[in-house]
Amino acid sequence: MVIGRKKKWIIWLAWTVVVPASFLYASQVSPLPSSFNAGDFIILVLLMIPAALLPVIINQTPISFTQWIVLVVFLQFGLLAEMILTQFSILITMIRLRLSRDQYFRFPLNSAMFSAVSVLSGTVYYLLGGTHNPGASVDVSFFLLAFVYVFAYYLLNQLFFNFIHSFIYSVKISFFSKDLVWETLSLFVAYPIGVILYILYNSAGNISVLLVGIPVILMLLVLHNYNRASIMNEYLQKAVELGHRLTEKLKFDEVLEIFVKNVLKMFPANYLYILEVVDDERLEYIRCYEKGEFAEVKPPPLKKNEGIGGLVWSAKRGMLFHERREWQRMEKEGFPDDMESLLAVPMMKNNRVTGVILLGSKRKRVYDKFQLAIFDILCSYLAISLDNAKHYEKTKDESIRCPLTKLYNARYFHDKLEEIFEKLRNGEMPSVSLLLIDIDHFKMVNDTYGHQSGNEILCQMADLLKSIIQSKGIVARYGGEEFAVILPGYKKEEASSFAEYIRKTIESRSFVMYNDLAEVRRKLSVRVTVSIGVSAAPADTDEPMALLRCADRALYIGAKRVGRNKVAKYVI
Repeated sequence: MVIGRKKKWIIWLAWTVVVPASFLYASQVSPLPSSFNAGDFIILVLLMIPAALLPVIINQTPISFTQWIVLVVFLQFGLLAEMILTQFSILITMIRLRLSRDQYFRFPLNSAMFSAVSVLSGTVYYLLGGTHNPGASVDVSFFLLAFVYVFAYYLLNQLFFNFIHSFIYSVKISFFSKDLVWETLSLFVAYPIGVILYILYNSAGNISVLLVGIPVILMLLVLHNYNRASIMNEYLQKAVELGHRLTEKLKFDEVLEIFVKNVLKMFPANYLYILEVVDDERLEYIRCYEKGEFAEVKPPPLKKNEGIGGLVWSAKRGMLFHERREWQRMEKEGFPDDMESLLAVPMMKNNRVTGVILLGSKRKRVYDKFQLAIFDILCSYLAISLDNAKHYEKTKDESIRCPLTKLYNARYFHDKLEEIFEKLRNGEMPSVSLLLIDIDHFKMVNDTYGHQSGNEILCQMADLLKSIIQSKGIVARYGGEEFAVILPGYKKEEASSFAEYIRKTIESRSFVMYNDLAEVRRKLSVRVTVSIGVSAAPADTDEPMALLRCADRALYIGAKRVGRNKVAKYVI
């Protein structure tokens, strides 16, 4: 979690007050006893280290199982010794987490919180008559006071935890949550273990650490490894599910959207970059995710062996970096200054790299080797899914376009006309006009110069119509030398004026072709004219096919029969 600079200053200031005051109080109320054995204390400190480094994770909640050692030290050596042990445990935990610079405040925050918890829970113990007398006999009052101390420690810890999340992180969490249940259960496990270790320690000495402490640490190690295996299985299951979802999608952008959305849920990441190999020459960015949003400005392309992406492309294998200093010298991508951990994995298909994906975090050592393997599987899924989507979109595009002119074909044109008429009927669109454009004397071009020359005219006409119409409407090759244009929202007069503009533009343009029927093939420049029929709905009809017939009638009766090179409107 991220907090502002002001709150960080408050935390450090509070730490400089709370911790020294707490240690001063502890040294006055419960100093180290005269019988304090530094060797015995160090043994318990050494026992604390693996206990602190092996938290038990239950329902994704880390529970540090150290309270039993804290109880033994408190009962044996007093409050000051317990505080020293607790602060050492916090330091070990913070080192294990390898905090980034903006997270350093977590050490003084935890240090101050546990200092206050130690002082308050110890004070409760002393107010109820608790003492430190290791040689005294153990009776019911001892068990009760020990439990009161442990329960007070646990309760105060929960209260401070909720206060910190509310005041420091501005996050409200329920006090009675599932985490509280597991913390409570760990209390009832830690209490008897701590009491047993304390009693054995005073009767058998350091051998009790072997009899009780070592088995507990081994149990924590087993639970830690079991939890690790469970996490790996969970990642694998999510990876398989995501793979199935990716293969179900046949649109390029949908595949990318699902991949990014799910990867950011699966992995702790602040940054995600997806690069695609283009022409087997360079890596181009197709998605850049930074600090909660997609970046519109993409970095420049990378060549093979250039930057981390280029190295992954060349090596055909993933790379894992735990912190910035490991990858800083080799990167050319211009990553953000606060990025630390990095996963870099190639997208592979048929042993060929089709792209590279880079996943980054602000935290150090946030990724593990098994996450690299899982991410590698996901990238292979993505490579296959993107390739399938490209082939599907290409096939779909070819099925709705004229192979010669690359304009939409008649089938697509009819489908779009039906869609627009549906909007017209629902009141979503006031009107629609249709233009039928026919090239005048086109048969003469084919007969005089050859069909290849005619095809050249058709392609140049298609390009010209696309440049004129652009986003104003939909243009298609309707058949032979005929083109059709849908103009959504246009009334008949507006469409007629636009058609006249199209006719004049074509009339003034020179078309280049070759005379394929001459003995010597030579380049020619010719002028071409068109006749255009105009119809509109709902002015002329309320049916899509009838609108086509109206435009066709206007084209042949109103334009072709009266001399061609004209625009004619349908007249009822």
